[in-house]
Amino acid sequence: MKPFFCLLAAAFLFINSALANTLDTAQLLGQWTGTLLVPGGSRQVNIIVSRQADGSPAAVLRIDAQRLDNSPMRVLRGTDSITFVAAQAGCRFAALPMAEGQQLRGTWQQPGFRTVLVLERVAGSGESQASTVAIEEVHVSSPSSPNPEIGLGGTLRRPAGAGPFPAVLLLPDFLAAVSPAASNTLLDNLTSYLLRQGVAVLRLDDRGTGRSVALPGAMACAELAADAQSALNFLRSRPGIDPLRVGVLGHGTGANVALLAASQSPAPAFVVAMGAAGVSGQELLARQTALVNKPGAPDTAQLAWQTRCAQLMAQARRGAKQQLAGGASAEQVQVRLAQEQLRLVTEARKRNEVLYKRQFALLEIIRQTPDNAQAQVIVANMLKQIYPALPSAAAQERAAQLTSPWYRALLAFDPRAELAKVTCPTLLLHGTADNQAPAAINLTALEKAFRGNKQVNAQRLEGVNHDFQVAPGENALLAGLTPTSEASTDALEAVGEWVAQRLR
Repeated sequence: MKPFFCLLAAAFLFINSALANTLDTAQLLGQWTGTLLVPGGSRQVNIIVSRQADGSPAAVLRIDAQRLDNSPMRVLRGTDSITFVAAQAGCRFAALPMAEGQQLRGTWQQPGFRTVLVLERVAGSGESQASTVAIEEVHVSSPSSPNPEIGLGGTLRRPAGAGPFPAVLLLPDFLAAVSPAASNTLLDNLTSYLLRQGVAVLRLDDRGTGRSVALPGAMACAELAADAQSALNFLRSRPGIDPLRVGVLGHGTGANVALLAASQSPAPAFVVAMGAAGVSGQELLARQTALVNKPGAPDTAQLAWQTRCAQLMAQARRGAKQQLAGGASAEQVQVRLAQEQLRLVTEARKRNEVLYKRQFALLEIIRQTPDNAQAQVIVANMLKQIYPALPSAAAQERAAQLTSPWYRALLAFDPRAELAKVTCPTLLLHGTADNQAPAAINLTALEKAFRGNKQVNAQRLEGVNHDFQVAPGENALLAGLTPTSEASTDALEAVGEWVAQRLR
C-alpha cells in the first residue's frame, strides 16, 4: 500500500501545482478575506490585489483590529504557491490556491507566531472590479515631526499610464470613538471609486502606526493640518501628478482637518468634507452616545437600548396577533403598533437629550479643571452616575482618556474659526442618519459659517449614517436592523460627480 500513498501524494501535489499555475494575475485580482485566529481572539485579514501599470500584481494588507489599512505587500509567485510579504508590518502569507481559484490556504507568519490561514475571494471582486493601478510606498516629510525627513509614511495609488493625473489626499476620521473598520471601509470604497475615475489617491498611515512616526506630545488638529499640507505639497511635486489639480477629502475629524488645511496657503484645488463637525468639540462629543466607551469599543449602552426596544416591539406584535385572533380589526391593530413605535422613538429622543446634557456638563468639568488628577476623580464619579452598571475600573480608565491632551485639545477646537479663509471649491456632505455629527446641527452650522461663499456646495444624503452607509430608519432600528457594511452608492456618486466637475 505504501506505493499507492506515494502516488496519491504526488497526484495531490500535481493538482495543487496545476491550480497555482492556472491562477494567473487576472485571477488573483480582487479582495481576499478570512479570519486569523490569534492568542486571545481573532482578527479579520483582508488582502486586496491590484494590477500595476506593468501588468504585475501588487497587494495591500488590511487588518481591522490593528488598523493596518494601508500596508503594501509584495506578491511572490512560486511554481506551486503564492506568497504575500508585508515587510513593514512584519508578516507574510504563503498559500496554495484551492477550490478552483476561489480560496487561498496556507501559513501566516509574524514574529513569534505562525498559524494556518484560509482566505476566500470576496464575491464580485475579480478583474472587472479591480483597478489597474501603480502602487507606491512613499515617505512625506512634515514640520510636525521630531525628524521631518522620516515623518510620514503612506501609499500612493495611480491609474496606469504616464499622466499627469489629478490627485486626492484622503484623511480618515481620527476620532477614536468612531469604528475603525467602518471608517476604513469608506476610504477603501472611495479609493477604488476615484481610481476608476482616473484620479490618483494618497493615503497616509496614522501617526504612531505603520510608517508614520508618533509625535512626542498629543496631536491636535493644527498638527494634523500641517501633515495634510505636507502631503499636498508632496503630491504637487510628484512626477505624473498634475500640481494644479490636487485636492483633499476628509471624513469626520479628518474633514475638519481638511478644511483647516484648506484655510492655509497654498490652498488645495478643492475640498470634500464628509461628516465634518460644525460645532465645538465639546458640543460634538456631548451628543455622542459612545462617549463612555474606550476608543474603538462598541456602543454597548446604545446596543442594549436597541435590543430592549426590539424586544418590546416583538412583544407588541405578539399582542397584535392575539388581538386579531380575538376579533379586532386590522386597522385597530396597526394603530396600536404605530403608537408603540412612536412611544419608543419619542422615548429614545428624550433619552438622548438627557444624555447630551449630562455629558456636556461632564466635558465642561474637564474644560474648567486643568488639574488632571482632580478632573479624573470627578469625571469617573459622573460616569458612574450616568452609567450605574459601569465598573469602577472602566470609569477610571475612560476618565483618564477623556482628560488626555488629545481630548482637551478637541474640546477646545472650534471648526468655524478659520472657515472664512477657505476660498477653494468645497463640498460639504452629511447623512441625515448621522448620529456622530448630526446634519441638523453640524451641517447647518457649517452652511451658516460659509454663507455668501458661492464656492461651497452643501448636500444632505437621505438615510445615510456617519460612515456613509445606508442606515435603517428609527423604526427599523427598533426591529434590530443594522446598517449595510459598504459605503452608500449615492455617497460615492455624489463625491465622484462633484470632483469630476471641479477637474474639468
